[in-house]
Amino acid sequence: MNIPRNNKSRRGSADTMFNQVIIEFENDLSKTYEHAKKQLAGYLLGQFNSGEGYNYTLIVSDFIHWKVVAPSLEDVENLENFNEEDLELHEDKDASFTLKPDNVEDFYFWLDRFLFKEEKQRATLKRIETSFGHNSSTFIECFRQIKLVLNDAKKFGEIQVSYEQWKKFLSIAYGSFDDSINTFVIHTYLSVFSKILAYGILSNDDFIDDEEMEAVLNGKIFYRYNLNEFVSNDFFHWVHRPRYFSKLKKVFRLITQEISNFDFNNVDEDVLKGVYQELIDIDTRHALGEYYTPDWLCERLTNEIEILPSKKILDPSCGSGSFLRAAIKAIKNQYPTLEANQINDMVYGIDIHPLSVQIAKTTVLISLGKSIANAKKPVRINVILANTLLAPEGVQTLFGGEFKLNIDRKDYIINTQVLNDVQLFDEALQVCDDLAERTKNETKVDKAVFKAILYKKLQYNGINKVVLDGFYMIYTGFKKVKENNRDSIWKFIIQNLYKPYFLNKRFDYVIGNPPWFTFSSVKNEEYQNTLNTLAETYKVKPKSTANYPHLEIAAIFLAYCSKYFLKDDGQILFVLPRSFMNADHHDNTRAGTSHGFKITQVWDLDKVSPLFRVPSCVIIADKAKDESKRSIPAKGIKGLSIEGRLKEHNCNYETAAQLLNEKKVEWYYREQGKSSAFTNKSTKIRNKANPYKKRFKQGATIVPRCFYFVELNQVIPPDFKDRILNLKTAEAIQANAKKPWKGIILKNRIESQFLFRTALSNNIVPFALIDTYLITLPIIIDERQDTFGKKKLICFQQRHY
Repeated sequence: MNIPRNNKSRRGSADTMFNQVIIEFENDLSKTYEHAKKQLAGYLLGQFNSGEGYNYTLIVSDFIHWKVVAPSLEDVENLENFNEEDLELHEDKDASFTLKPDNVEDFYFWLDRFLFKEEKQRATLKRIETSFGHNSSTFIECFRQIKLVLNDAKKFGEIQVSYEQWKKFLSIAYGSFDDSINTFVIHTYLSVFSKILAYGILSNDDFIDDEEMEAVLNGKIFYRYNLNEFVSNDFFHWVHRPRYFSKLKKVFRLITQEISNFDFNNVDEDVLKGVYQELIDIDTRHALGEYYTPDWLCERLTNEIEILPSKKILDPSCGSGSFLRAAIKAIKNQYPTLEANQINDMVYGIDIHPLSVQIAKTTVLISLGKSIANAKKPVRINVILANTLLAPEGVQTLFGGEFKLNIDRKDYIINTQVLNDVQLFDEALQVCDDLAERTKNETKVDKAVFKAILYKKLQYNGINKVVLDGFYMIYTGFKKVKENNRDSIWKFIIQNLYKPYFLNKRFDYVIGNPPWFTFSSVKNEEYQNTLNTLAETYKVKPKSTANYPHLEIAAIFLAYCSKYFLKDDGQILFVLPRSFMNADHHDNTRAGTSHGFKITQVWDLDKVSPLFRVPSCVIIADKAKDESKRSIPAKGIKGLSIEGRLKEHNCNYETAAQLLNEKKVEWYYREQGKSSAFTNKSTKIRNKANPYKKRFKQGATIVPRCFYFVELNQVIPPDFKDRILNLKTAEAIQANAKKPWKGIILKNRIESQFLFRTALSNNIVPFALIDTYLITLPIIIDERQDTFGKKKLICFQQRHY
């Protein structure tokens, strides 16, 4: 193959190239690993430039170590511009394999997966993440193909509407996020993947022709398999439009082919959350709260629920559906004869993220399994796209008996009575959409004609004038956007946005892991105002204004979901940051000031690892029957202190239970000065401020860290006194870096007098600092004062930076 180099191309041959796998063999990777990667980079570029595209798995091996490598996503977009010397390959450690005496049998299956693919592999979280995640050849080539087609499609109005509304929804889902075209492409890939996967599970069809594939993507084919409304005309519907479908056939084929290598029968874990979590926001997936809840914790929390066929369970921020899967598993274990419809009617999920909804539906489908086909009536999986906190209770408080419905930047004032009947609401929206399509670019039908059509279609004559006027305005809005070529998803948005209204006081249990992002991270001003109103209404807002920006949105979820969704004798079970046990901004939750719930149990998860990136806990509460009696009793409340080190982040509870120690404890609410906490000490703490409090001050905020956090770029000197040292940006800070600073590595020399040590939160342990960071700062310490004036500081920065 022709391999591009800086000066000219060269000819070369790979050691092994078989079944879209290129392997470079070395005698000892500890010595020649970098050389092997450069060789592979050349072979990849040679194949890519010959028109083969990116459909290869790259492996370097010394027969003991088998390392799977791939370029970064940023480089994939510009492969045609790279030479062999410039293209960096990075190891996918989860996909790599090291041969040991005790894993020889596993090696056969690892090798079979890449080279021969003779046996279907049982689907697991890790295998699905490796095969479809950001380092997989499937994802990389699909990303390239979708991006090419989307760049051409952006000029059409329907794509613009999808993109704009996707950005709006996700600005609420994340607070802030990367709303780039690349992220939209990744989400489109995930949407296509989840739909094809769902069809593959139902049909066992390894070959999907064009007609079937179109029906998979628009959702029509799922009706054949006893599933109603499994796919909505969502933000990613554009892929099945005729003008794009034929251009994306390679994408559909690659995903289908890879899915066919797996067996999804008898799956005992949420296999989708790994790839979902990795790709859902590829640039911010390490943000606070962005690590998925492991299966063991979902199952352990579900064990606290009394499972009865009459009980209903809701996860109000369901993500990939881990808690829904755990609930279905518990139901099937206790009631193995229940039909799919009966199980499905017990389990509900809501999420603001459109991809979460589709992935969660697929997770539920996998959990229900083949029993769906045998159900006596079609199954409609109860996972809806909506803002959990936007049920019309809050809307009515703001606007009386009306709410503001936005259709493509135009507001329509609608009476809340249109939301009183969920079936009428869904069916009337369909009539509005169909009629808007039929009268597009024609005269609008008047109200009398609209009323006659609505009555005829719905076979129902009991609609009052207020409700009729509301649906007529919705028809008017649909017609306008269709005529402006900006229609495609408005029925989808409206149909889902206010669905929480229909779930008021319907649940025996609310369970889940609500959003952990803080109030200050919400950039959408309209949503920020809504959250502020809810925080005040439910008495969640901290007494101190300075603490308000730190308040996690989970605190509003806890109060709101308890009061709005739970039956009078209902119970809520949430996984939360451990700050709920001791942080000042959560005192209202601990003290019983917040409305809606009364805490009955606390579980401390601080000593469980690996778990989340920040300490966590579980709070279990009953719905507050008497709003005046929500405080923690003086005798305390029961709870657990759980500790143990697990072998991996995700496993089932049966495995985790062998490594975890659960200690029963009593938790007490105690105050000290103006602070409070949950403590397992029964003695009452004196109500005085901590004597050390005045000795602590707000630390410095040093950003961006790539400019200041450094490491030696030379041999360690005997001392650091009066030296000039070679430094570079510290590798340790790269993991949590964000754009535009991510990947920036600075190298230069500096005088040792400008080197200091600093500590972040992960360096602090009781009474000590560990593994502190080396930083460089333009200051000279002289009696704790900065001796640089403004002009000198500018000169220093110009000289050194």
